[in-house]
Amino acid sequence: MKKARSNNISRARLLAIVAAVAAISACGGGGDGGGAPAFPILPIAEPAPPPAPAPAPVSDSSGPCFNEADFREGTVVEFEAAKPGTDPAKPSFVRKAATEGREAFGGANPIAVNVGSESITYPAFQQSTVKKEYKDLVNGSFLLYGKSTTYTSTIDPTFVPSVPAGYPLQQVSTVSQVFTPPFAFPVDMTPGQVVSQQSTAAKTSVLNGQSGTTVSLPASGELTYHGREQLETPLGTFNTCKLSLKITVGASVITKEATREFWLAAEGPYRGQLLKGGDTKTSMVVTKMTYSPK
Repeated sequence: MKKARSNNISRARLLAIVAAVAAISACGGGGDGGGAPAFPILPIAEPAPPPAPAPAPVSDSSGPCFNEADFREGTVVEFEAAKPGTDPAKPSFVRKAATEGREAFGGANPIAVNVGSESITYPAFQQSTVKKEYKDLVNGSFLLYGKSTTYTSTIDPTFVPSVPAGYPLQQVSTVSQVFTPPFAFPVDMTPGQVVSQQSTAAKTSVLNGQSGTTVSLPASGELTYHGREQLETPLGTFNTCKLSLKITVGASVITKEATREFWLAAEGPYRGQLLKGGDTKTSMVVTKMTYSPK
């Protein structure tokens, strides 16, 4: 009995030793030989790098295409424009706009922009013409109050003796168109957005301080933001906002409608400035520009 138990113990020890040797061999231990590992030893994986941040989406709103500097006194922009296919050296349109201070107009106090001044000398008198537009920027909207043209005629001093007694040596006449309330359109629009406004257009003539007849008609304004466009011009290639503005004055069969398209620079040194514009049939492209923002 003891001999059988002794054999069992010896056999158990032998199996334990064999198992231990096998384990050591599997782990590569035990002398120089080192057995092949039972499982491949894999390298520790490095943590994956965080994903690169997604590029910021390019805004397609119309906000960047309006420059607040255009509403500051002292800002001046001059440009020449030509019809496509014509000689750029012979501009079809020339404009100089100088932002002035606030001025009483239509019962309000908007910003006045001088968009054209010229003087012509005739044999007996001189005539100067000043054209102004009135606008403002309030709470994220630009306001259009209307426009005026003032004509000043002054008798040449050499002709004064031949002028009848009591005849005014200077005459000042102004023709104005006032929108009440002013058209108000948001600066920040999304592509395809259309904003409509109702107003009244009043046209008045004033001669030497005396008001003439005022004609008032219903008016409507509709601004459409078509979205961004790449525009190639003689000034370079620009990312622009394309907008169209339709102004309708009158009612029933007596209606006057005008639609203008605008491509305004969204970036660069001419941000907010008109690079192409006109009616829906013919647009002119700016060929030269000097922009001096304040």
